[in-house]
Amino acid sequence: MLLASLMPALGWGLCIGAGMVPAIPLARRQVRMGLLIYVATSLLSAMFVPGKRYVVAYALLFGFYPLVKYGIERLHKLPVEWACKLLYAVLLLVALWCFIRWGFLVPEAQVAAFPPFLLAIAFFIAFVCYDVVFSKIIALFRILFRE
Repeated sequence: MLLASLMPALGWGLCIGAGMVPAIPLARRQVRMGLLIYVATSLLSAMFVPGKRYVVAYALLFGFYPLVKYGIERLHKLPVEWACKLLYAVLLLVALWCFIRWGFLVPEAQVAAFPPFLLAIAFFIAFVCYDVVFSKIIALFRILFRE
């Protein structure tokens, strides 16, 4: 997370990569370890990382989503799973909008130039793509980290 803040060109990729770490124990059904990694990384990042943009992105999405995804996918009903995931995406989008509205986050000038409706559509498309790719990575983790 610190590298994401110090190297803006790689920031989002490093933030997404940090979000993969809690998924490793979750792939082996070690929920407490995944939760511990998420909480420790979030707290340490909030204390020591100067740029809070990536800390918020990790805490709300990339770090927390592996836990949410694990819980949702235990339902084993694909339509219900997707409904829950999209509901989480809506809640996340509302939280981000509130953070921007209250001045906690400042969007980039290029992003702020687009109409909010188009940004919301782009967010949902990116969220679905992230979930699909993340599912493939979790499947890889299950192969790599067998007992």
